[in-house]
Amino acid sequence: MRRTCVIGAGPSGLAASKVLAARKVPFDCFEAGSQLGGLWRYGNDNGMSGVYASLHANISKESMSFSSLAMPEDGPVFPHHSKVLAYLEDYATTFDLHRHIAFGAEVTSVRPLDEGGWEVVHRRRGDASTQAVPRCYTDVVVANGHHWDPRLPDPAIPGTETFEGSAVHSHDYRSPEPYAGRRVLVIGMGNSGCEIAAEISRTAERTYLSARSPAHVFPKMLLGRPADHLVRSPPAALPRFIKGPAMALLLRLTRGAPAHYGLAEPAHGPLAAHPSTSDELLVQLARGAVTPKPGVSLFGRDTATFTDGSRESVDAVVYATGYSISFPFLSPSVFAAPSGRTELYLRTVPPRLAGLYFMGLAQPSGVAFPLLEPQAEWIADLIEGTVALPTPEEMARAIARERRHHARTYVPTYRHGIEIDVRAYGKALRRELRAGRRRARGALPAPPAGPPPPRNPADAQSAEALHGAGSELGST
Repeated sequence: MRRTCVIGAGPSGLAASKVLAARKVPFDCFEAGSQLGGLWRYGNDNGMSGVYASLHANISKESMSFSSLAMPEDGPVFPHHSKVLAYLEDYATTFDLHRHIAFGAEVTSVRPLDEGGWEVVHRRRGDASTQAVPRCYTDVVVANGHHWDPRLPDPAIPGTETFEGSAVHSHDYRSPEPYAGRRVLVIGMGNSGCEIAAEISRTAERTYLSARSPAHVFPKMLLGRPADHLVRSPPAALPRFIKGPAMALLLRLTRGAPAHYGLAEPAHGPLAAHPSTSDELLVQLARGAVTPKPGVSLFGRDTATFTDGSRESVDAVVYATGYSISFPFLSPSVFAAPSGRTELYLRTVPPRLAGLYFMGLAQPSGVAFPLLEPQAEWIADLIEGTVALPTPEEMARAIARERRHHARTYVPTYRHGIEIDVRAYGKALRRELRAGRRRARGALPAPPAGPPPPRNPADAQSAEALHGAGSELGST
């Protein structure tokens, strides 16, 4: 009898659990923390949450909703992390997921078995004296996220070991109070770096924001609407060579030139990198409360020297330098992403490892919530056998094609290794679903024509997202 293991009870794990439960696929969900929510639970005792006290979503509630359950209409446009957590708890309650989750169960090993299937070893989190429990599963869904393993500059910035001030990764930042009256350097200009620099600058003596490569800073609102709504607007369907310059023009008209804020002009277009979104940073830059700087070339005892030759006195550093994609319970022969890129078909399936699936490694410009249920539906189809995968060789060729396309589309940095165009990815899933049904019909008795009906009314929107009409394309 088939049985599936889901690792993690954050957004990805909850979506996988919801779909499997609706289909009555036997499964267990292991969560290292004592409660669900993943990175959205402030102070999560699984140690994997980098949420800070004031964090609000930088995309709108509409773009954060799962396809089968909308966020409350009366909530704020950009919800506080506590509101997002409440939504995840409501999602779990609505679909009766708590009974499937083993809390405090830390997965320590997942390995393939010679006879097929997977051995999953777990134990009580934080208690090395407890006995490890091995269990065998036919399928494993890795859904515990990739925003938990802090990534620092490698190699380290020269002089790092001589710096006598405080230094933390943004994963461990919680509030601006420890930085009051200090001279703070924030390294990294992604979303966390922008928002943390803006927050710290309200009480710090001086705040510097360092970036090796200038970034486009998007406002949260454009033309009176949340900026992320543009992803769902008709212009988003235009060819990239048209919508890229159009977005650059829109930013210039609504936000002004980067030079107005002391920022250098990015060398890439606004769609070639994950958006850095912050209204507050633009205000603090314009006020002079945040001083932009290029990359750091050298640390002294209480100084930072930058690549333009300038030097500033600093006594605190916050590294907002992103995260490594890592799963310690998997051996490097099973999964590795040293350059930020994954060898996964449609960012989900390793071509030569049957029964292993990854969720949450397709990073759109916003939060991945709307993609998670369609991705989980496809995984459930594969587990149930209603669709079949291409051959490993075909999947490997598709991954290579996608990598070449990715190299032409996005800046070549670790952060962008799993970046996707959300529309293209959705269409790729739908195309693969149709092709997978044809493959399955060649090996099994023909299933009923058309997509399977939703399991309950709440699943209708999720099914539409996965099975709805869309133009053809390849593997992302």
